[in-house]
Amino acid sequence: MLTPVKTHPFLKNVLYEITEARESSSVPEWAAGKPLAHHILIYITRGNGQLSVNGQLIKLERESLHMHPPGACLKLHTGSREEELQCCWISFDMYRLTEASLNRREYCRELGFPLHGELRIGGIQFKRLFYLLIAEGKLKREQHPYLSQQYVHDMLDGLLRYAEPAAPNDADMRLKLTLDYLQNHYREEIRIDKLAELAQLHPAYYSQVFKQAMDKSPVAFLTHLRINKAKELLLQTDKSIRDIAAEVGYKDEFYFSRRFKESSGYSPRVFAKKNDKKIISLSAPYTDHLYTLGLKPCAAQLHRHLPMTTISLTLPEHAADPWGISREAFLAEQPDLIVCKDNVLNKARKHINDIAPIVAVPWLSQDVYTHLMHISELVNREAEAVQWLQKHERSAEKIRKKLRPSVGSGTVAVCVCREHELRMYGARNIGHVFYRSLQLAPPERIQRQIDLHPAGTAYNWTAIEPDGLKDYDADFIFFAVETEGDKRRVFELIKTDSAWKRHSAIKNKRVYFIDWEKWMMYAPFLISQQLEEAARLLSQSPSLRELI
Repeated sequence: MLTPVKTHPFLKNVLYEITEARESSSVPEWAAGKPLAHHILIYITRGNGQLSVNGQLIKLERESLHMHPPGACLKLHTGSREEELQCCWISFDMYRLTEASLNRREYCRELGFPLHGELRIGGIQFKRLFYLLIAEGKLKREQHPYLSQQYVHDMLDGLLRYAEPAAPNDADMRLKLTLDYLQNHYREEIRIDKLAELAQLHPAYYSQVFKQAMDKSPVAFLTHLRINKAKELLLQTDKSIRDIAAEVGYKDEFYFSRRFKESSGYSPRVFAKKNDKKIISLSAPYTDHLYTLGLKPCAAQLHRHLPMTTISLTLPEHAADPWGISREAFLAEQPDLIVCKDNVLNKARKHINDIAPIVAVPWLSQDVYTHLMHISELVNREAEAVQWLQKHERSAEKIRKKLRPSVGSGTVAVCVCREHELRMYGARNIGHVFYRSLQLAPPERIQRQIDLHPAGTAYNWTAIEPDGLKDYDADFIFFAVETEGDKRRVFELIKTDSAWKRHSAIKNKRVYFIDWEKWMMYAPFLISQQLEEAARLLSQSPSLRELI
């Protein structure tokens, strides 16, 4: 069955049919050198190799994404055994509405797509949709075609909005060279002639190329870069205006203050104390922190469990993810401050450091409570942060007393079962509510890892094989799953694996399931929701009493 969906202009009045969604380490049928019968979207999950596209060889690398239309001839050349290539692919057709009347609709097959070849796109949402489609399986796609088509639509819509061709042209490479130079030498006196020489372009042409790409002249870019660096120092240090001016390349602090006011509209001292800053959050957990502090960023990376409406940004989750969003999204908002995790700071600086000051709040080296205080100091909301911390502790203490008769000194294991992976969690992310808020004891092996680091920092999880669950025995066990397929795999292991059958929580039917996406959010608003859910689950009858 075909279903129309609202879409990007190219996809308007388009229907989808999925012919295949798979993951494999062997060479697929479509990669034998014959013309493709359908559109194909390929995601390389592991290893490397080469792909011949109409006779031209392209290097395949881990985490790369490739789109090819019907008629393209693809031949896959896998890498060595040590770096075995594994890929996911989705093969599909598109049909566009060409005629419509009251009683009839006529569609023609769409053979083209605006993007092809290797593409760059940031964030984990794209990967998640890929895996969801594969996990659905053919039977389930036939039973729920609307959902599967929505997954395909969301992927294609994301590509059209955010993806870029992976291979830059020569002018892009020359421009990038000078941008890198500006980022590293902004304190120095820099002339257009010097930048043009680095790019090996005529100064007038270089200025033209620069302005077309960055929407401002090289001189304006350098000024904005310096002023934003100064703003970062104003927000994070107690340095004097004179010292800050010198640090960002201005010998005269009064001239610096004039340029600062011309650029931002207010003096350096006013900026530091400003309470109504326009903020952009590049990291979903820090969006949650701002929301908890009573602030609404003008644009942000959002999480679906956070009840906030603002401009949603598709951004990288990890340092390895490509930057997949244009500068225009940031230029349009004219923010006063950009907040992010430290693992995406370098990418953010390369792309938007001239637009606003970027402050990275350390992720792994700080726990959620320190994150909250750090961010509250940046936005002058320390009182609100303390208020949340006190309220959370009161709620946790109340629940600890309520659970004491039924849970007592019982131990709790937290296991993520997702996409064929098993992970035992410590006191960050999913484990925070159990081990810190509720002060429940983890399995001994987890406790040893937790004890090696300051509370809630550094250690996150340990990967295990199925038979390794026996090493993490506990009185209660929580399985965090993303899909129904993940949940079915847990039940199958419970029924068939002897190590799982011997686990104390499973023997005593003290097994619970929680939503991976909701519980992975390590931030105050969602932690409050998780605390309530944990209390509800531990207060009720064991979840498998009727199922085992």
